[in-house]
Amino acid sequence: MDDSRHSLPGAQRLLPGLRTLLGLPLQRRTWQHLGFALLLPLGLALIAGVFHVMKGQRGSAGGGVGPLALLAAVAVVALCGPSFERFRARVWLGEEVGRAERDGRLKRGTAFFFANLLLGSASFTVVIGWVIVSVRNVSYPFWGWVPYPDPAWGGPSPLGAVSLHFAAGVVTFFGAPWLVIRLNRLQVYVARRLVGSG
Repeated sequence: MDDSRHSLPGAQRLLPGLRTLLGLPLQRRTWQHLGFALLLPLGLALIAGVFHVMKGQRGSAGGGVGPLALLAAVAVVALCGPSFERFRARVWLGEEVGRAERDGRLKRGTAFFFANLLLGSASFTVVIGWVIVSVRNVSYPFWGWVPYPDPAWGGPSPLGAVSLHFAAGVVTFFGAPWLVIRLNRLQVYVARRLVGSG
């Protein structure tokens, strides 16, 4: 007797998707995406460096080096950023971005700078959050009983707080890699459209 007629059609699609999601942290390809995200985009690294230069200049009598450093950082990103992203995509993900035509290169390069900065920062933040939340919350049952009474999530009882923290850690452990992969794919797509071969 065929029971497939009586099963829900959504369940037939949900189970393979759930199985794929649960297997993501164990796949080599996922770790390549996590490594790609951890290679913080060149622009963000330069801007962070310039921020420290400007912060150091605030208290000194030398003054005007900060804005010049910011201008230099933007120029370096504009010149080297697309090449760095092509290299990063090829080495970590095996994706070819290609080179854009010369027409409209400055406008597309500027749009790419901001889009890549946003997407790269988002994927980097998700990876860092993934590590922190997963380690902290999955280990919560071992150390989370100690700080009571504590108005932590999960209500006034220790069991509720520990269960809720542990569940959030498990969801994050399996869900964050999926989000990082989506962000990385979007980043490669944007790179192809703006500074690549389309």
